[in-house]
Amino acid sequence: MFETTHASILPARISAQVSGLHLASIRLEAAYPALPTPLQTSSGSLEVAPLLIVQVLTACGVIGESYLFSPNRTLLPALSEATKAVFEVVRGDPCLPENITDKVLRHFKLFGGTGIVTMAMAAVDMAVWDVVGKAIGKPLYRVLGGTSPELRTYESSGLGIGDQRTIRQQAESFLKNGNTTMKLRLGYETLAADMGALDMLADAFGSSVQLMVDYNQGLTPSEAIKRCTEIDGLGLLWIEEPIHADLLEETATLQAKLKTPIQIGENLWSPTEVDRALRLSASRYLMPDVGKIGGVTQWLRAARLADNYGVKVSSHLYPEISSHLLAAIPNAHFLEYADWTANQFSGHAKPSGNSLRVSDQPGFGLYA
Repeated sequence: MFETTHASILPARISAQVSGLHLASIRLEAAYPALPTPLQTSSGSLEVAPLLIVQVLTACGVIGESYLFSPNRTLLPALSEATKAVFEVVRGDPCLPENITDKVLRHFKLFGGTGIVTMAMAAVDMAVWDVVGKAIGKPLYRVLGGTSPELRTYESSGLGIGDQRTIRQQAESFLKNGNTTMKLRLGYETLAADMGALDMLADAFGSSVQLMVDYNQGLTPSEAIKRCTEIDGLGLLWIEEPIHADLLEETATLQAKLKTPIQIGENLWSPTEVDRALRLSASRYLMPDVGKIGGVTQWLRAARLADNYGVKVSSHLYPEISSHLLAAIPNAHFLEYADWTANQFSGHAKPSGNSLRVSDQPGFGLYA
């Protein structure tokens, strides 16, 4: 969990502006917004988005906001308690997010490097970055040096494992908004069923739709070789997490056999794990999850590592926050758009024409 030193992310002039802001208290609340489109994957189903809503208050009254998504709602109380514990480590400290993250990493070094503590650190880190943006009156992507607010997107709000009629209807709904790039979940009981879903979309929409597929870690390494080899020549944008995320060596072996890029990253819990994946050439693309990797600070550190290897970076979930991060890095690829939090945040924006404009509200603009 403990990371070595990194080059600074926050410009010195902005650090000087916010160093007088100090963390005073934290508010946490659980929310369970319904998914506009319930989703079935090979790893389970989702009908609501269990969220931990986070507010960090400074002594002068500036409030930073963030959230965590938990696919298992029973873990929200544990996430809440862990977030309180993390905040106590940095209560009273200046609102300098990199310093805060590194202090938390040192404090919890003996606890280990993944899981609830890392997500709790992310909750605080993201909220502190929101404070920074609000304090200087700029959207976070501009604080981080980004200049272009337009991002390339793909639809991830549906196309779960299910009947072909539903999948087709969901694809048609995406196309109505000009969103021709979309992700299909695979991992049916048989390869034939996987191919059936792909063939249906090809027959219905032809080359007007661009697809990436996601197995959600649903295959064994041997089955992954069989299935991924079969779909390798279909022109897919990528094959996501075909096998268990911990099996980086096996994923690298699979990638070496395929023309289609493999995409991983949502279950890499630190820049150290990202660096290991990059060294192994486990995938040709990377998509860190800002909530799982430890927040904005750790996400941006991971993106820098990927850029050193010439690897493009996409986001995983958290579109309101991830959009700012992608707009601030030179190796940005795709924003994953999922509508899961559309019923929670008034600042939630939807893509059109495979594009999304990043919020120009100060901070993240969760509540525009």
